[in-house]
Amino acid sequence: MGGKIGLIICYAVGIFFLLPFGIKEKKFLRWKKMFMGLIPLAGGLAGTYALYMEDTELLHALLWCTVGVEGICMSIFDLIKIRMCGTQIYGTFIKSRESRSNKMQTVIPTFRYTYGGVSYENESNEEVPLNMAKNYESGHTYPIYICENEPYLYITDRKNYGLIIFQIIIGIFIIVTAWL
Repeated sequence: MGGKIGLIICYAVGIFFLLPFGIKEKKFLRWKKMFMGLIPLAGGLAGTYALYMEDTELLHALLWCTVGVEGICMSIFDLIKIRMCGTQIYGTFIKSRESRSNKMQTVIPTFRYTYGGVSYENESNEEVPLNMAKNYESGHTYPIYICENEPYLYITDRKNYGLIIFQIIIGIFIIVTAWL
């Protein structure tokens, strides 16, 4: 029963990310959503085969591998974003949106900035810890890092390598333990 629920979740997550794929989306975000949808769909297809073969051990291993690969992929996209966003400019903090989980509370900031004569106002695609976000005051300027080729893409901190590497290690650990 748990395997069937896992398959349904895989398919649902895959469809969730791929469904709006035809909508005009920014280049970097489109690729990220495509991968975030294809990985669970591939895991779901492989899991369906394992379910058809009535191999529950393979099914559970495949589902956990899907979780691990999804986590690694998300972390790699975060590393790519940090690498791409190297140009420091100053942006005006507008507002933030809170995101809560069981034990962690993060903030997604919105900045207004001008680059190349074009004015941008959008949310960052990163979650900032609440203690760091408390330093932001609406209307004040702060350094942000943008991508020169895709100026809509920005980050507030380029020093997140430790957390991202930790997430990759956790993803590898999940994959390895799934096959033990």
